[in-house]
Amino acid sequence: MQQALKEIESASEIFIKKHQEQRDEWNAKVVENRSRREAVNGQKRELYDEIERQRSVRDKENTRVRDSKKERDVANKAYNTLRIELHGSDGDRGDRRRKDDSPAFIKKKMNDLEMDHMTGKINDTKFSDQMKSWVRKLKDLEASQTSSAAGDSNSELNNLKIACDNAHKQVLDAADAAQAAHDLMGKLKDETRRLNDEHELAHRAFVTAKVEADREHQYYIVAMRCTWSSRHLLKAIQDRADGIQPSKADASAQNVDLMSALMSGQTLSTEQLMAMQRDD
Repeated sequence: MQQALKEIESASEIFIKKHQEQRDEWNAKVVENRSRREAVNGQKRELYDEIERQRSVRDKENTRVRDSKKERDVANKAYNTLRIELHGSDGDRGDRRRKDDSPAFIKKKMNDLEMDHMTGKINDTKFSDQMKSWVRKLKDLEASQTSSAAGDSNSELNNLKIACDNAHKQVLDAADAAQAAHDLMGKLKDETRRLNDEHELAHRAFVTAKVEADREHQYYIVAMRCTWSSRHLLKAIQDRADGIQPSKADASAQNVDLMSALMSGQTLSTEQLMAMQRDD
């Protein structure tokens, strides 16, 4: 009987050490994956804040596009009106250029293209290619008109032409800024999706480690109870052999508290475990 109890006590102590080590290893993984999950959450919050900031930039630049277009239309109308007053219409001057060779037609096409892009009718690549083509045509046409434009000595007309060009440049600059903010938003959203996947992996690893740590702790408790019970039985046998009558005395208050702590899932320090062994 005593030999069997000693074997149980010895085996239980081996199990205590084994499951304590495994429990501590899993608890370390719990802490690691929880920290990783929280770090990913922090990165996601920063990305969401940046997405909102870029959305504000995009909306602000789109508003500037609309306002600049209005300014450009006013400047173009004033310029064309004064030019016709000074030099007559293209027909009166015998200008036989095709409609699609006029700056007004090209600018209208560019304006229509910008509107199609803002409303999502065409994608970024098509917009960029077509806009570059129209810009190149407009520059070529303006270059070909340099000699005749140089003959215009009217300073008011020249100033209106400069105002038209500046307004058009503001439209293009605002559109480019809005598109850049929109593109950055897309990249940030892609990154948040990647972080969502990383967060899910960290959370799953955290849950798995927590379950395993709890399981190892239960094994540890069982082994502790076996050791504790074996020692009490051995002591009772020894007391009986020494002629000491068995009593109903309870375990020490300290050990009862420590065992209750174990049962509730708490981790005991090495000093507390040694105290239990001494008191037992």
